[in-house]
Amino acid sequence: MTPPKNKKTHADEDEQSMSDEGVGNLFSGGGAPSGALAGWATSQTSAPAAQPAATPAQPAPVTAAPRPMAVVPQPTRTVAEEPAAPANDADTARAVGFYVSTNVANRFRKYRKQTDLTHTQIVFLAIEAAIDKGLTEVVEDARRAPKFQSKLFAVAPDNSDLRGLGPVQLQYKPTRAQYGIIDGLVAESGLPDHTKFLAVVLDQFLPGRRDA
Repeated sequence: MTPPKNKKTHADEDEQSMSDEGVGNLFSGGGAPSGALAGWATSQTSAPAAQPAATPAQPAPVTAAPRPMAVVPQPTRTVAEEPAAPANDADTARAVGFYVSTNVANRFRKYRKQTDLTHTQIVFLAIEAAIDKGLTEVVEDARRAPKFQSKLFAVAPDNSDLRGLGPVQLQYKPTRAQYGIIDGLVAESGLPDHTKFLAVVLDQFLPGRRDA
């Protein structure tokens, strides 16, 4: 016989009952699971977690020290320097200024016009004349009497008050070698510099009235 429609059989009721019970207990957190599900949950909970196997320690790799590179000595190169050409002393001439009194400057310019000599040549003639007379005598003759005199205490010579010395500048042009010779004569005369030396010897040499 065909069962009437919408009438549940015993088999359908049993299937519905099992489905409701199983799903409700899994997701709703209801009562304790029954039968096989309860045993499955217990076995999963009680089983200890598997521990990973220990990895044996690996020794650190040994790195070989770098071998030093051999340095091959290079032959020393010698650079041949060309010898410098000897300088012509005439090329070393340069203008040198010095100062004389107004009287010496006027006599100097007058003598130059009369003789048609250069400034350098006149200076050389004056130095040669002073050497012939004696440098010490020429310098002492150019000194004026000191303003302070003492019989008991020595008075240092005043090199700033010499006959021939003044504010007018003249120039001459010696070479390096010639200037070196004059430098030695300045030291021999006892005067401190070229200006004072040239002022003294020019005042002594030039024609005309000397400085008082």
